[in-house]
Amino acid sequence: MTPRCQSVAANFLMGAGILPLALYIAWVAAFLITTVPGQPPRVPIIDPIGMVGLGMVVYLGSFIAAGLGIVWSWLLARAYPERRTRRALVLPVIVILVLVLPFVFP
Repeated sequence: MTPRCQSVAANFLMGAGILPLALYIAWVAAFLITTVPGQPPRVPIIDPIGMVGLGMVVYLGSFIAAGLGIVWSWLLARAYPERRTRRALVLPVIVILVLVLPFVFP
C-alpha cells in the first residue's frame, strides 16, 4: 500500500471508531431532551443498568478502533514526513479529545 492509501485507511479507522460513540451520545441526548416527567419516553431506551453497560462497551470499542487509527496515523507521520499535512495532524488530536471528553465531564 502506498503511504497515501495507508493514511486514508488510518483516517477512516479513526472516523469509524468514533461513529458508535457519537451515535450513543446522540441517542442518550435525544432521550434526555424529549423526556417529559409523568409521560412515557418518546425515544425508546433500555433500563439504566443496560444503558451504562452499553455505554461502556461502545466506549471500549471506540477506544480500541480509534486508538489503532491514531497509532497508525502517528507511525505514518513519523515514517513519511512529506505526509504530515495539517489534516493528518489535527484529526488524531480531535479524536483524542473526543475519547478523553467523558473523563473530563463525568
